[in-house]
Amino acid sequence: MTQAQIDDLLIEWNLYTKNQQALIFQEFQANCEQNCSDDDFLAFLRQKLQIDGYWKKVGII
Repeated sequence: MTQAQIDDLLIEWNLYTKNQQALIFQEFQANCEQNCSDDDFLAFLRQKLQIDGYWKKVGII
């Protein structure tokens, strides 16, 4: 994932309420095997937020 993609993903993440973020993070933890990294969470978040279409539209992909 590029830095531009990470930056945009974190912007999108911050649009969610703390409660929504907690639910999404719980889902990640439930599906995560041991020793999941920040990169694993970003990949999960990318899929969960279905952001690839937007990235293609704005040229981030």
